[in-house]
Amino acid sequence: MNTAVAMKESPNELDVFADRFFHFLNVWTVYRDLAKGKYAPSIDMEEPSVQVTMMFILCAFFHGLVEDSDDGLNGFRVWRKRLPREEAAIAAVEAKVQPLLGHLRMFRNRLGFPGSRTRSRESAAFDLLDQQSRTEILEAMKRFKSMSAALFGMDTALRTNDSEKMARYRKKLDEIAAKK
Repeated sequence: MNTAVAMKESPNELDVFADRFFHFLNVWTVYRDLAKGKYAPSIDMEEPSVQVTMMFILCAFFHGLVEDSDDGLNGFRVWRKRLPREEAAIAAVEAKVQPLLGHLRMFRNRLGFPGSRTRSRESAAFDLLDQQSRTEILEAMKRFKSMSAALFGMDTALRTNDSEKMARYRKKLDEIAAKK
């Protein structure tokens, strides 16, 4: 069997995580640029606005990176397996994300990528926004994004034996672990 075909059929979890993480970064960039007014959509910005739609998609993508089910992709589990020495940074960020998981799951399933036919089914998903501030949710995403970027950097530095980059990422990961 062709190696490329075998890789596509059975990618390792880190490869799947990397692909989804970079899609998440793209959605994050569009959301943030839209919020900062860097561009205006070509449609009317009345309710529901494009920015709200992008927030729904961003939350849904984020949950897809931190799903806590055994068969779901979980970036914390991926990183613990790949870089177990970085437990302090991983645990610090996970502690900020963990309280959001149940709401993020419901949000993803009922609003982010909905399949429901009634508003009453969707309404429970708004609990995420009622119980957590948008700032708190975005901060958890930012921390996860920073942690993953630093871990990708550390992983590359370790594989290439680049001591200068290892030191730079060590500093970033220590800062992430210390942040309350």
